[in-house]
Amino acid sequence: MAQTDTKTDKSKKDLLWKSFGACLVFMILYVISFYTIPLTNNQELNYIVFSPLVFVLTWVFFYFFILLKDGSSLKYYLLACLLLACVFIYTNGIFNVDIMFENFFNSSKLPREYEKYVDINNEKNKFGKHEIKLFIASDNPLDQFLTQNQELIIHSKTTVNNANKEYPVIHNFYKLDENGNQIAQYSFQQTSYEDNEVLFEGYLINVFQNYFRDWPLHGDTTKKTIETFNEDFSWTKDQQRQKLAEIEKNAKFLLSKTVYDSEADNKHKETYFKITYFLNDQWYTFYEDFTDDNYLIYEVKPKGRIMNDLFGQWDQNWMRREENAPPRNITSVYYQKIQRLRDRYDVKTGNSDRGDVWRGYLFSKLIVDNDTLKFKDNLYLDEDTHRSKIEIDHKNIGTLSFESTEDFIVYSFYSNPALNYQLFTNHLNKIYLIKKIK
Repeated sequence: MAQTDTKTDKSKKDLLWKSFGACLVFMILYVISFYTIPLTNNQELNYIVFSPLVFVLTWVFFYFFILLKDGSSLKYYLLACLLLACVFIYTNGIFNVDIMFENFFNSSKLPREYEKYVDINNEKNKFGKHEIKLFIASDNPLDQFLTQNQELIIHSKTTVNNANKEYPVIHNFYKLDENGNQIAQYSFQQTSYEDNEVLFEGYLINVFQNYFRDWPLHGDTTKKTIETFNEDFSWTKDQQRQKLAEIEKNAKFLLSKTVYDSEADNKHKETYFKITYFLNDQWYTFYEDFTDDNYLIYEVKPKGRIMNDLFGQWDQNWMRREENAPPRNITSVYYQKIQRLRDRYDVKTGNSDRGDVWRGYLFSKLIVDNDTLKFKDNLYLDEDTHRSKIEIDHKNIGTLSFESTEDFIVYSFYSNPALNYQLFTNHLNKIYLIKKIK
């Protein structure tokens, strides 16, 4: 009896060692595949996270395989293991098997009624008696400002590639007449933070260096000096407060800038306020000193628009993106799912987006007067979140994004009775002009 037990124990030990040896061979192949098969970041993470579980399950599999290999139940065992493995791999998205299945069963055939929709990203598209044409595409969001002369100012900026440095930045300002024709252009190169010229209510203002240009309004690029008050911080607290109250009451335009220690020039070592304001057709700057601990800061409210945005994409405080609904003359009607993707990476920007999305086209309609532009836009769709403001049949379809992985929020449209053209954009970095064909 004791001899039989000894043989049984030895047999179990042999079985364990054989299954362990087979498991080691499999894990060696597993490690080799990790370094030889091209994998995404998510797949590499799956390899690492699931490796202990793979080791244990493989050992168990080979143990029972060797145990049952001479019996009739082996085929049922293998079938059960295969089914369990398929379910596990699919439900956990291992090797993107679930993505492959979704793409295999997805029908991307486009309904016939959308076959003639044009690509909105074309340089030019005609519809009816109108034409929509791309005026500018920039690397950064574009500013738009309509002057009192009914001339549109468009501001773009481009960072010059220079070892990933922030500067220099090229600023270009374009001036369009009431018919949408470019009539002037002004450019300057910004080499430091203090070199910036801010487009503010029709003027280009350098707050740091106390000068302005009135090119947007009058076409003059000459630097004009801004008269300053209290630059030497010699005013008393009462004098400061009295002056600021007067400025706040009478100034037509006003903007305030906090100058911190790190930005201060040689004359000013402390943090202070610079209030630049427009009064009686002149620009002035007042220096507010608040280094005195007993001085109660006089907070003046800005007058005028700091952010230049005709599309209404910013909130009333001009501090964050406004989540506007699409204009009434723009409706989306269909989204074509072409390919299911996981863990996107944009080579151009270096941005990445983890998660599952559809690559496809959004089909929409833009109505101008009695003409309808039927267009499509190449966008990615995440159906699990709803940051975009696009609805089809009164239902939000999810979060749309561009190739760069940046979110797409909404289409925007601008019209003004004083202008003989309209503006359209599908991206903050683009502006299209819509004109009647002559």
